[in-house]
Amino acid sequence: MEKFIEISILYDFYGELLSEKQKLIVDYYYNNNFSLGEIAEKVSISRQGVYDSLKRSEELLHEYDSKLKLMDKYQINQELISNALDKLSNHIKNQGMDTDREILLDVENDLKKTLKQL
Repeated sequence: MEKFIEISILYDFYGELLSEKQKLIVDYYYNNNFSLGEIAEKVSISRQGVYDSLKRSEELLHEYDSKLKLMDKYQINQELISNALDKLSNHIKNQGMDTDREILLDVENDLKKTLKQL
């Protein structure tokens, strides 16, 4: 997985566990594509300070994920729901009875909504 995407996802899961300054720096760098110099100006620290804070924040995000494994669980749940949705969609196409079909369509729609929420 590309580093920017990986850190952005980890930040979504664990960002609230970082300090306010760390959250701000990670958000500026990974979500808003600011340079180290731009971030240094905004938060009034040196470029080296920004770099060090980014590296420490990345380490913390990876450490949190190694213990809590929310990203793995998220990906597994997303895959399970996608597979169930595929099976359900195939079953609906082959279904003949209208009442059962309506129930299956409701379940399919609920699964689609759930998948979007992940």
